[in-house]
Amino acid sequence: MADSKSYPLSFNGRGSEYFKIWIVNILLSIVTVGIYSAWAKVRTQRWFYGHTVLDGQPFTYLATPMQLLMGRLIALVVIAVYALSSHFMPALAVAIMLALLIATPWLVIAGLRFNARMSAYRGIRFDFTGDVKEAAILYLLLPLLLPFTLGLILPYMTYRQVRFVIAHTRFGNTPAQYQGQLKPFWRIYLIALGMLLVPAALMGVGVLRVASNPELGASLLGVGVVLFYAALLMISGYVMARVGNLYFNHSSLGAVGFESRLRARSLIWIFVSNVFLLVITLGLFYPWARVRLARYRAAQLTVQSAQALDIFTGSRVQAPGATGSEMADALDVGAGFL
Repeated sequence: MADSKSYPLSFNGRGSEYFKIWIVNILLSIVTVGIYSAWAKVRTQRWFYGHTVLDGQPFTYLATPMQLLMGRLIALVVIAVYALSSHFMPALAVAIMLALLIATPWLVIAGLRFNARMSAYRGIRFDFTGDVKEAAILYLLLPLLLPFTLGLILPYMTYRQVRFVIAHTRFGNTPAQYQGQLKPFWRIYLIALGMLLVPAALMGVGVLRVASNPELGASLLGVGVVLFYAALLMISGYVMARVGNLYFNHSSLGAVGFESRLRARSLIWIFVSNVFLLVITLGLFYPWARVRLARYRAAQLTVQSAQALDIFTGSRVQAPGATGSEMADALDVGAGFL
């Protein structure tokens, strides 16, 4: 961007600080039978937002524990009814599952809208204006086509979802725009698929050899499984880096642009080393693992603008309920590409 100034993003939180919040959150959530989890999430989000700084100003998380608690209680009731009905009334369980599947687009929209409106910078809120109709195509219809296309629709689906999320995101009164193309997404996912070919081939040969040579077949299958999970870690880092760069480098907020410099090998190293340290510390490394990732991702993002970042204006945005957002979290439903 010509004659623009660079504003690097940074994350200044420390793992030791987050560890104190994390361990207290776990203990209080256990003591209160999960009720404190709403307060735990707000404390965590406010800490991460407050330590993410742009041009000397931190981001702000605006949700309150009571907003999240009500949503979580409703989500808990739905999950409990489904769990009980799966044992005593299978037909009801199937009906609930179908209803949740049909509700997926609404859950995605509710989650994106809530998270956007609960996020602010310099006192101005973000917003998300996407509608359920378009989300139904992107988060219900296209995923249903994955098995029928042998997964080949995944690059197109991810591209459409990225474009949808950015095109319906606003910062105050300023809408975001996305100018990216489909072709780079194809390259990313074809390379990711290539990473799975060797472990998949070893597992396939192992299964075929089990009958004729059990020892060799089991060995090939075991090596294939280990390589498969190792490849998944590599693919996660590779896809996150490449899609993350496409997400930001082709996005803009008015006259403000972004430069993302995520490197696949750096993210892969963070993922692999984090998994190793989590295993040897029995999970206690989690706060440091999360902080490492947040610090790296922030350090690789720069905002480019020819004007000061206080030029944005915003109007009052009504805070939505957290029911859909918390149900989306509980059911692991979301945008899913970063």
